[in-house]
Amino acid sequence: MSAYNQSEIWQHVKSGGLYTVIGRGMIEADLTPVTIYRSLWDGAVWVSPTAEFEDGRFRNIAVDDVADCRPQSDYST
Repeated sequence: MSAYNQSEIWQHVKSGGLYTVIGRGMIEADLTPVTIYRSLWDGAVWVSPTAEFEDGRFRNIAVDDVADCRPQSDYST
């Protein structure tokens, strides 16, 4: 597992959502490493397998670039 700085901002590549990593953990049933992160827009807390978080779905962005980031309105889950 990589170490994350909580002041770093991560962008979900597909949706454009911005997040800060608030922790790491494991799924109890199978010990899968997970990344715990919070949305900068609505404060929702999300958990994803760390392998998915680090596979290119998220990118680390500079704080100065945050003003230029907007979620894509056509994103659907």
